[in-house]
Amino acid sequence: MKRTVTTIAAALAAAATLALPATAQDNGMAGKKVIFVPITMGISLTEAWARRMREHAEVGGYSFEVRDAAFNTSIMSELLAKAIADKPDLLVVHNPTVQLLARQIRQAEAEGIPVLQINLQSNQASTGFVGASWERIGREIAEDIVKECGAGTGKSGKVAVVPGQLTAADSVIMNEAAFKVFEQGGIEVVSNQASDWEPEKARQITATVLQQHPDLCAIFGHWDVHTMGAGNAVRDAGKADDVLVYATGGGDSVTCKAIEDGVLDRVWSYDADGQGRDAGTLIDLMLQGARNPDGMMIAESPLKVIKAGDGYDANLCFKM
Repeated sequence: MKRTVTTIAAALAAAATLALPATAQDNGMAGKKVIFVPITMGISLTEAWARRMREHAEVGGYSFEVRDAAFNTSIMSELLAKAIADKPDLLVVHNPTVQLLARQIRQAEAEGIPVLQINLQSNQASTGFVGASWERIGREIAEDIVKECGAGTGKSGKVAVVPGQLTAADSVIMNEAAFKVFEQGGIEVVSNQASDWEPEKARQITATVLQQHPDLCAIFGHWDVHTMGAGNAVRDAGKADDVLVYATGGGDSVTCKAIEDGVLDRVWSYDADGQGRDAGTLIDLMLQGARNPDGMMIAESPLKVIKAGDGYDANLCFKM
């Protein structure tokens, strides 16, 4: 009887072992290395991404390292070159322009290091991309501006565009999409000057534009953080009731505070917190060998439109 019970217990234990789900030790990810090279840390966008990717790394059993370029493009190229030389199992890159890192992305992929581009694309395709549809955002914001400022509204139709960098993927794609809509909707773009992602520079640009065009109807900023500088210039000029300030962004609580304070009016948020989770999921899949034989693996970010007024909801923003 004792021998029979022991045999049954051993069989049950073996069956239970067979039924266990895959763990970090047997999923092919454990012990691998991921390096993230962002434009800069210390902003909610990249901090949110890194937080969520790091959570995935902890669960998956692989290492996750951040190498911060601190808004220095020369240093960023050097950091990426060093990262490639270190032979990680995957690279995550955040492109400041469409061309800057193209050669290095191509080099990494040629050396068997898959690259996940996050939010800002390079001209060079890679294994994966997670981020916003800049064409959709540019088109939708432009359509809203036409509705508020265009032909038949009685407004001037004048708009100032404030990109971060004219050659950044978001600016290139959004401007192309928006300008097509503007041309058909009676909108005149009176300024298209880059702020280098700096709120103070965006404020100065906007203050000058308002002096030159006191009948300005709207501002289209390409990132909420620097567009807050433009919004402050509008408030300082006493034109908060006359000029609509549009922006895109990651949608953290600072964005909602800017909406509440009347610094921004309408923000198309791509939810950086959700993007970080999506990036972590793609990293997990890519480390396990997932590939799209027809091109890049793509996770497009859902959009949230955050507006001042009756429909405003602070829960549309995330908290760090």
